[in-house]
Amino acid sequence: MKAVNPFTSQISPKLVCATFLILSSVKCLLIPTYRSTDFDVHRNWLAITRHLPLSEWYFDDVGGTTVHTLDYPPLFAFFEWGLSNNFITDLLLEKGWLDERCLELLPDNDNEPSDRCVRFQRATVILSDVLLFLGAYLAPVSLGGVYSASINNGCGRRSHPWVTFLLIVTNPGLILLDHVHFQYNGMLLGVLLISISFIIWGTQLISAKITVNRTTDKSNPSDEAIELRSSGLFELLGAGAFAILMAMKHLYLMLAPLYLFYLLRHHCFVARRREDYFNYSFSFGRFIVLGIVTLICLLGAFVPFIMQNQPRVHMEQILARLFPFGRGLVHDYWAANVWALYLFTSRAASFLLRKAPIQSGLRQKIESYAIIPFPEPDPSTVAFCLLIGLIPCIISAWKVGGSSLSQPMTPSSRSSKTNAVDAAEYFIHAVVSVFLARGINHAK
Repeated sequence: MKAVNPFTSQISPKLVCATFLILSSVKCLLIPTYRSTDFDVHRNWLAITRHLPLSEWYFDDVGGTTVHTLDYPPLFAFFEWGLSNNFITDLLLEKGWLDERCLELLPDNDNEPSDRCVRFQRATVILSDVLLFLGAYLAPVSLGGVYSASINNGCGRRSHPWVTFLLIVTNPGLILLDHVHFQYNGMLLGVLLISISFIIWGTQLISAKITVNRTTDKSNPSDEAIELRSSGLFELLGAGAFAILMAMKHLYLMLAPLYLFYLLRHHCFVARRREDYFNYSFSFGRFIVLGIVTLICLLGAFVPFIMQNQPRVHMEQILARLFPFGRGLVHDYWAANVWALYLFTSRAASFLLRKAPIQSGLRQKIESYAIIPFPEPDPSTVAFCLLIGLIPCIISAWKVGGSSLSQPMTPSSRSSKTNAVDAAEYFIHAVVSVFLARGINHAK
């Protein structure tokens, strides 16, 4: 049996570039549309990283006059620093195509941006979508071997990688969130797709080698060693890309258990041929290397803050910004998660208890046991729900916004065989997510 080549692509890079230019032109038409307060948030982050020393990034609140403080992990802060401190931004300021006020520290009651500022920030989102297109290109490439193997084995339907690519890059919810509402979800989801593609490549390499060896009398030990090293390298690249993603936006921490258990099984357990069967043994060396790569990619951006004076204070401040439990479980009423329903039920029960015609003794007994209103879950309870929920935990997270809706939608486009029926189903789900996101943004 011939091994499947996982690197075969049916998508022309020229068509990818042409699609990027066409969609970028459409996104340019959305520049003057509605924008949310997230626009002001990112504008303030540009100002913080341009004018303040690194030691003040996670402490500054413009003298208490703004709530748009830096609350993303350090790697995203360095991304904002790169946008505000480069020769192109300096040239735009020098030529007057970008006003200085756009990058100044402003209070919330006086931060109305100019048209030049809006165009500048919108352009950064459009350009950052390069990573989304790269991930959308690699996704069908990595899955090509899986589909080919299914067809060769007499099962499965023929895939259409170009349709998969288009479903990802034209996701209406993602366009709404990034280019109207204003966020950088496309860039982050692109990194997630790149990570998943690397891991699939690594798994396909070793699977193809095992399949070939099972159909032959003996295998070449040197070839097997090359395949093991190649598969391990791609899985390490996937783990590193996901660690970088978590260092940019901690929303993706909820996917960490999936990566942990998958890599433990597929990377740390090595298949070795034993006559007519394969034996899987745990590789402690692979486990150590995986941990080192992950920690370097995840914690590397924290090192400059640890090197500051009073590193413990800096780390505590960063964690307090990343996990603002002090605000309350649903500090914004637009947080559309199960905890909002929980607190709504609590308020409804409290109202009914006050209005219900029951004896005062019974009423006091109920209130003494603190059954109503319901007790507010603490952070440990929420964390437990995240662990047991995994993918469904998106609706039980501490805070759910529009970006949470886009997270499962974009990778899910890869899971279908992508024929007309699959594409139609995915498109329906994407449209539903648009209306959900629109409701959240409207309430916000």
